[in-house]
Amino acid sequence: MIIYLTYNDQPSGVYWSQVTDVVDHLNALGGDRVRLVALISLRGYLRSRRLIRERHPGAIVLPMVPRQHNWRVNWIWLWLMCRLLRPTGIVGRGIFATALAVRMREKGLVHQVCFDARAAYGAEWQEYRVVDDDRLIAECVALEREVVQGADLRMAVSHALVAHWRSHLGYAASRQVVIPCTLGRSVETLPARHQNGLRKELGWQQEDTVLVYSGTVVGWQSLELAEGIVTPWLQADAGRRMLFLSSEHPVIDRLHGRFPSQVARRWVPHQKVRGLLQDCDIGLLLREDRVTNQVASPTKFAEYLSAGLPVAISSRVGDFSEMVRADDLGQVLADGDSLALKKPDPVEVERLMAFARDRFTKEAFDANYQLVKACMAREPVFPQPSPFAKLQVGVPSVSIIVPSYNKIGFIGDMVNSVLAQTDPRWN
Repeated sequence: MIIYLTYNDQPSGVYWSQVTDVVDHLNALGGDRVRLVALISLRGYLRSRRLIRERHPGAIVLPMVPRQHNWRVNWIWLWLMCRLLRPTGIVGRGIFATALAVRMREKGLVHQVCFDARAAYGAEWQEYRVVDDDRLIAECVALEREVVQGADLRMAVSHALVAHWRSHLGYAASRQVVIPCTLGRSVETLPARHQNGLRKELGWQQEDTVLVYSGTVVGWQSLELAEGIVTPWLQADAGRRMLFLSSEHPVIDRLHGRFPSQVARRWVPHQKVRGLLQDCDIGLLLREDRVTNQVASPTKFAEYLSAGLPVAISSRVGDFSEMVRADDLGQVLADGDSLALKKPDPVEVERLMAFARDRFTKEAFDANYQLVKACMAREPVFPQPSPFAKLQVGVPSVSIIVPSYNKIGFIGDMVNSVLAQTDPRWN
């Protein structure tokens, strides 16, 4: 038995695709059973419990001890679960769940702990003040370092996140797997691209070019950047449209006030989003150049591609910006760039959808998921040669020499690209 533990994650489209669907997929691979244990807020507890259990009937859903700074007290719940279920390992989603799991290992109740890392937590809390509490933010920064170094295995959503651990958190091991945010089952099983009537409802024409943003309006989504890109794009052609699949936000209000016939907003259940994306032509994914975004793996990237949309993306969004460049998946927007993407033709739409099917289903990462399960056994058995064989860090294999003259503006990017290498045998 393996426990997959979540802490203070509320039911949502992301929870279904990145938690319940992941647990279902791990169980479909055979071997030890994985059991979801969710610690959730007392606020709306009964409703959240009902939603999670409707989606995943085998889940154990427990109320958190109130107030975020009391997170440690929840070890009692996990202690009871370990006594009841006798797990060999715990996969903790995020730093708090993993820290609780590490405590169970220290008490001898489990043998292995995996840190399922979805972000650079310390940077995110500092840059966007996830909570307005300096003491708790400082605790989060320290806790991230502890779980990165203390877990037996790490799951990262991007290679950029692993590089961040190495450069900022003192991580020097090699026991990690990289699995980006993949498509949820509700998206994977939808039929091929088709129109869903949105354009007719809004009075937009089939020949219009529709740019879409899908997601929340929290700080790291950087909607202010979207305003700067979208405004001149809409001004240049009355046949261009902008759709926001999100809740209300001042940026959206300003754009709609300025372009009332060209800008619209809808807020729909997660399972209906991909259907509306299929009525669009280009996906928008802009982020500020902060650590939070430099290591991220936004779920909407795969969702855009799965609907056949090329992606307009900022220059340093996790591993995805380079993927867009390398595989011609859209346009990477640097400072001062204008949006230049065109409506894709049917052949391009199908290519993008096929790319999403090949690269962003859970089956595409079966080897890594199997490895996670193998690591959570009482006595892990790894394939040979071991995927976690330690790299030799004595004599460097590569010396990196970069001549430069009057290129000071590019030095920072060059240094960051060197630091991002996963093989440390360089000088």
